[in-house]
Amino acid sequence: MEDQFPEEKFSAQYRNIPASFVRSILNAIGQQKMISFAGGLPNASLFPVEALAESTRAVMADSGHTILQYAGSLGYYPLREWIAARYSAKYEMEITPEMVVITNGSQQAIDILSKLLINPGDRVILEKPSYLGAIQSMSAYLPDFREVDLLKDGVDLSQVENLFRNDDIKLMYAVTNAQNPSGISYSLEKRKDLAMLLRKYNQLLLEDDPYNEICFGDEFPAPVRNFAPNHVAWTGSFSKMVAPGMRNGWVVLPPALVPHFDKAKQASDLHPNNLTQYVLHHYLTHNDLDEHLQRIRTKYASQAACMTEVLERYLPNEVQITPPTGGMFIWLTLPDGLRADELIHKTMERGVIFVPGNSFYTKGQGSNHIRLNFTNAEPAEIETGVKIIAEEMEKMLCVVS
Repeated sequence: MEDQFPEEKFSAQYRNIPASFVRSILNAIGQQKMISFAGGLPNASLFPVEALAESTRAVMADSGHTILQYAGSLGYYPLREWIAARYSAKYEMEITPEMVVITNGSQQAIDILSKLLINPGDRVILEKPSYLGAIQSMSAYLPDFREVDLLKDGVDLSQVENLFRNDDIKLMYAVTNAQNPSGISYSLEKRKDLAMLLRKYNQLLLEDDPYNEICFGDEFPAPVRNFAPNHVAWTGSFSKMVAPGMRNGWVVLPPALVPHFDKAKQASDLHPNNLTQYVLHHYLTHNDLDEHLQRIRTKYASQAACMTEVLERYLPNEVQITPPTGGMFIWLTLPDGLRADELIHKTMERGVIFVPGNSFYTKGQGSNHIRLNFTNAEPAEIETGVKIIAEEMEKMLCVVS
């Protein structure tokens, strides 16, 4: 075991987890200077560092001994109250603090719900394409993924209903706002129609919603959870709203599911980070969050517009650009003759990385897609990086022709 851990020791569950291209590539490049459109990184210049520092000082001075002790597994109750109050008012949803569980980012909610619900071979519906982190998390429980097409206004509901009617579906997973990786958002009509199907076929949706506050233009419609509350587990995250390093997210659950989720969660982490919950609650109740969110939206919309303009200026005409409705990503569709998993090797040699589309599918598709992050790059980097990608695309197209 000195040089390499024996493969036969690994579980079937672990072996089924696909590698994260983003994490692998970031590990591989180490400290090299790269223009990265790969990671889903918020813009660090927007982190409220001073306000969080003040909140940390305040809560430690007031409740330090309590904060540093073990705590309840459901999370800090005043923070759960804040979440319930904000989204009850914003979306006119009925949410009580008892329905809210604090998690280690919304990613942990995906993992715990997968642990709670998925047996090997269970059929799980995913959008096509879907969020890589969810694919990884669920894969550990050996599901049988069933992919449905993602249209301009959300999933193809005829495909969803066909699976609900004819397959023994255990769970559906969807990102309904500024979907990762595509950037599209579900229309209000599609949300209502999906909710109707969930009720009709007694199905459960894991509605992953980390970008619900990061919209460009009008506010996003109410979540699917608003129209089928007993059939949706709705997750959210402060990673995009405040700072990802705090690792604070939440899930709003049907009341009957809360004790079971809590039991599964206790086996994972005992309880969420007490210090960051106290700090976050103090920050939220002593600062204007909506003013902060408006700064984020303005900055990200500007960065998205910049990248879109540069892409339109430099990329071959055959490349299709999906304009984002919010969030952090732009999705490209490549013409015949271009493969993202080949292109990435060319651009890496010139100091530019992105995520090939293969990472967001479970059946080997996606080589004709690229996901670009725009929130962690300034205009000069965007122009330089996109120009390099475009030049390498042109070279590959010349070879094909």
